[in-house]
Amino acid sequence: MVSQVIMKAENLAFKYRDSVEGIGPLSFEIYAGQVVLLAGNSGSGKSTLLKCLNGLIPAITEGDLSGKLYINDKDYSKLKMHELNKEIGSVFQNPRSQFFTDNTTSELVFPMENYGWSKCEMKKKLKELVASFGLEDLMDKNIHILSSGQRQMVALASSLTMNQQIVLFDEPSANLDYGNAMKLGKIISHLKKKGMTVIVADHRFYYLNGLIDKVLFMDKGQLHVYESEDDFKKSGYDTRSFDLFDLKVPFVEKLPSEEQGPAASLEQISFKNILNGVNLQLKKHQVTVLIGSNGAGKTTLAKILCGSLKATAGKVEMKGLPFFIMQDPDFQLFGTSARNELSMVKKDSKKITETLKYLGLGKYAETHPFSLSGGQKQRLQIGMAILCDRDVIIFDEPTSGLDVVSMQKVSSEITRLREKSAVLVISHDYEFIRHVADRIIFLEEGRIQKDFTLEEKTVSDLNEIFNKMQKDSVATDLQEEAC
Repeated sequence: MVSQVIMKAENLAFKYRDSVEGIGPLSFEIYAGQVVLLAGNSGSGKSTLLKCLNGLIPAITEGDLSGKLYINDKDYSKLKMHELNKEIGSVFQNPRSQFFTDNTTSELVFPMENYGWSKCEMKKKLKELVASFGLEDLMDKNIHILSSGQRQMVALASSLTMNQQIVLFDEPSANLDYGNAMKLGKIISHLKKKGMTVIVADHRFYYLNGLIDKVLFMDKGQLHVYESEDDFKKSGYDTRSFDLFDLKVPFVEKLPSEEQGPAASLEQISFKNILNGVNLQLKKHQVTVLIGSNGAGKTTLAKILCGSLKATAGKVEMKGLPFFIMQDPDFQLFGTSARNELSMVKKDSKKITETLKYLGLGKYAETHPFSLSGGQKQRLQIGMAILCDRDVIIFDEPTSGLDVVSMQKVSSEITRLREKSAVLVISHDYEFIRHVADRIIFLEEGRIQKDFTLEEKTVSDLNEIFNKMQKDSVATDLQEEAC
């Protein structure tokens, strides 16, 4: 049986206006029912290619587009955006950027309302989506109070409301805990069985292990096509791992602790129905990694430490406030240039120049922070942490969307910060955790369930926690009629 070519590129090329960056020329074919991984390091052109596939280039993004792109034998250039939307569902890396309402139920039905579905059809489809994605507890909630991972699951579900036959995912695992990422893999497997075409741009692949039919590997704007998952695995490229628990990563060398009190102490902290009697001490010369499922209260705990949320019970003791590096850099960058941003933390021109150079941002010293790439923004935030004089530094998901090289660089920078501060990291990224953690804190059901030093004899405890998160997240079996 000959498979149908559902998407096709012929000498596709794009150059951004006022920039030398771009892609192509690229040529490839994608067949109906394939799961295609779009891989490559940060800045390789993955997002640009994805924007071409979902029509944002040239509809939204300015530049020079050439070559041909087809979907079901129809020329992209002859399709209007609403026509393309009926063919392709898209999930962006930052779900905030694609929500049209502030209510989860309204968000899921919005596309159907927009295209004039009947109330009966909308109810049926909504029921299917809620069951497939396990969203029962998230319905009729304010989107802005959800955790980043919960918002991501809502965005994933909303991308499938219109029964599109092609779905594009941009870094879908970036905000998901291990359990929900593995659940996403099961959903993609189910979509594949139904004959849908799934294209995933991601740096993390473990949840796709055994599902990939083709890999489009981008490297400096050029494309290399691998016709199978095995061919890609044999390619020798240094990528994120397909098998997390088989990682050969040396354990972090422990620094000698000082004989002094904790840098921060939480005693019997409770907050609404999220946290319940949490006790935690953070010490200098230690990277403590806080793990737990999406919605467990990890970011809430960090915000209480920072004073941006007030605990309903318990007390916080520390000297001064922590330095908090947020998950989304755009909420925390205020300067007119990278240099100006760092000067808000420390008025020392020499150290600012040294820090920018160390982080590979020297040539971007006078660039506006919002003009930097996502990875560059994250490194700029780490520069702020390096220059700050704080006893406690907190990172919330610092490796979201980072390739293996960037993740390893961020890891080394964070472990370096132990020399002057107590470091608390919130993360779902198993590979990153293995690179940086001195200590693991597992938060579940509002309490700290496990607290241990990460070393060879305890790595099985970390693996057990991740496996538990997977089992807990797949409580609802996917039905054949779902999605």
